[in-house]
Formats: sequence, C-alpha cells, structure tokens
Amino acid sequence: MCPPKLKWCGVGVAAFAAALVFHLFLSAQETFAVIKTARLTVSSRVLPYIQVNLISQVSEIQITEADIQRGYLDVPSASRLEVKTNSPSGYMLAFEGSLWPFKEVRIQGLASPLQLNSGQAVVFQPSVKGKVSMNLSYRFILSENTQPGSYAWPLSISVHPG
Repeated sequence: MCPPKLKWCGVGVAAFAAALVFHLFLSAQETFAVIKTARLTVSSRVLPYIQVNLISQVSEIQITEADIQRGYLDVPSASRLEVKTNSPSGYMLAFEGSLWPFKEVRIQGLASPLQLNSGQAVVFQPSVKGKVSMNLSYRFILSENTQPGSYAWPLSISVHPG
C-alpha cells in the first residue's frame, strides 16, 4: 500500500515488478542457452618399462688345472638379478663379452637355456606379472690353450623391451 500523498507509488512498484520479472526471464533464457551437452572421450597409453636390479655378480673366476683337464668350468649362481616390467610382450636379455679363454658359454636359469658361441647372444623372456628373480649359472667350455689363473668376469648383461 502506498501512503496517501504518493499516488504514483502503485504504478512505480508495478513497473519495477514487471521490469524485475522481465530481467529474471532474460537471465534465465541466457543461462539455459549456455547449457550444452558434450561427450568427452579420454584415453591413456601406459609406456612399457623395465627395471633391473643386479643382486650379485661374480667379478672374477679361477681356472684350475683340474678345470683344464675336464675341459670346462662350472660357476653356479654367478649372477642373481631381479627384473620387473609391465610390458605384455616380455623382454630380451642380452649377454655380451669376450669369450677368450673360452670357446663357448652355456647359461642356465632363464626361460630357456642359452648358448653363447660368439661375443653376444640374446634370449627372449616372457612377460610375468610382478618381479622375476633369476639365479643364473654358467658352464664355460675352455679353449685348448687356456692357462690356469684368475680371469675377470667375461660377460655383461643388459635388458631390452621385447
């Protein structure tokens, strides 16, 4: 209700109310006009990794006269390592080194036995969930002219994605 002296008061309130409703209507239209739906596709790719931990490695080997007479030297548990990978295609173990004073090296403890006749050999290892521990043993087939003595470990091991 308007006071008696203000006769135009009712018109002003009505106009203000109409303007307010109109403004709210326009605001609502703008708000609803902005809302849209969209689809978003998210994908990710996990890169393969290989983690190798060399637990222990023999640093030198002793060749005796008895080894020379026998023609070979066995070195059990010479390399102990752990491999962890997320690669579904497995990984490759590579062995490299100088064979002298040996003519061949046979490696046990892998998914399949490995024979090294030249300076390098590679063997595929299948993918396994979690950590894989390997305990590698070696048989060194001696060359004819091998002499007794102490020799540095002749092989290095590297790991590559499969």
